[in-house]
Amino acid sequence: MENVNTAATVINPNSESADNRKCPSCGATLKFDPATGGLSCEFCGRSVDIHQQIQPPGVGYSLEDLNTHAGAHYLQQAKIVCCATCGGKFILTAQSIAANCPYCGSNSLNETDDVTGMLEPTGVLPFKISKDEATKIFENWIAKQRFSPADLLTKARAAGFVGVYVPYWVFDANTYSAYSGKFGYTYGSGDDEYTKWETRSGVFKLDVKGETIIASQRLAGDSMWNSVSEFNMNLMRKYDPDLLAGFVAERYSIDGPAAWLTAKDRIRGKIKIGIINRESADRVGEIKFEPEYSNVRAKYCLAPVWVTSFKYNDQVYQVLVNGQSGEVRGRSPKSMRFLLRILMIIGIVMGGLLTMRMIMYFIAWIMQMR
Repeated sequence: MENVNTAATVINPNSESADNRKCPSCGATLKFDPATGGLSCEFCGRSVDIHQQIQPPGVGYSLEDLNTHAGAHYLQQAKIVCCATCGGKFILTAQSIAANCPYCGSNSLNETDDVTGMLEPTGVLPFKISKDEATKIFENWIAKQRFSPADLLTKARAAGFVGVYVPYWVFDANTYSAYSGKFGYTYGSGDDEYTKWETRSGVFKLDVKGETIIASQRLAGDSMWNSVSEFNMNLMRKYDPDLLAGFVAERYSIDGPAAWLTAKDRIRGKIKIGIINRESADRVGEIKFEPEYSNVRAKYCLAPVWVTSFKYNDQVYQVLVNGQSGEVRGRSPKSMRFLLRILMIIGIVMGGLLTMRMIMYFIAWIMQMR
């Protein structure tokens, strides 16, 4: 589970069951259909049911597994493809080799060597939102953009949605934290108000369920991708290549141990908030605690996101739609005219407040002179 540092490493499902994805009516390649939860043929409309197995709780890797690779399952017979335009690296099946890059749209994909040692996902969150639904969500979103140019609606057209399975590490754990700290409590009111500081200690337990860390180095620091990454992990299904048919899936480039370090930082913050809430203090000083973790389980999950972009005045803006919930996030152009108007309003308000403050100071000064 080495930490692979790439611009974007993407996998399509392993091709072991590719022959089973042929339409029994016309022989075309079947794709996963979010509407039915099965496979469907885009040409003749034939549908084929697949059995989605619920991923039971408690599965995944232990911390020892993450560090020793114990019990790991790996994908087989995958090909790596490199995008000549953006440098993104993908692993695709042979029948998908002509696919466009899901991030920059380029079709300049060059096949390289076989890839081995790619960890098989623990589970998959299947797409629930179809491409047509994602398109409607985009249209509603673009129509509601505030302070946008007047011609945005007529010029902004989605370039075509691409369904991408994004990698995440999902952690469950039990925590135990002995703590001590200084907590301030306010008494009295007005001129008689004072704060009494008390040193308190105790034990705080927190059961962590579904702490989710994006497993792509390229996306981890992107606020837009992180804001669209809210998923119901209870709906995770056991990994099955059929669930990925017709989509691409980005392989993790942040390994399990590195993701756990990030997860621990987040969990520590939640524990601190929990301690503060328990002590019900008005003010908080230094709090000392060191969490102990047990029953840690890590799942490598693929979660669905629709990706598109639109161009306005030669500038490309990306839009994302959560493939499970339909939540939309994106960037759009802003009208300078509206922005200047907002600045003018802010200036007028701030100027008015400053004027009122000066008047109040003047009145107070007059009163003192009397």
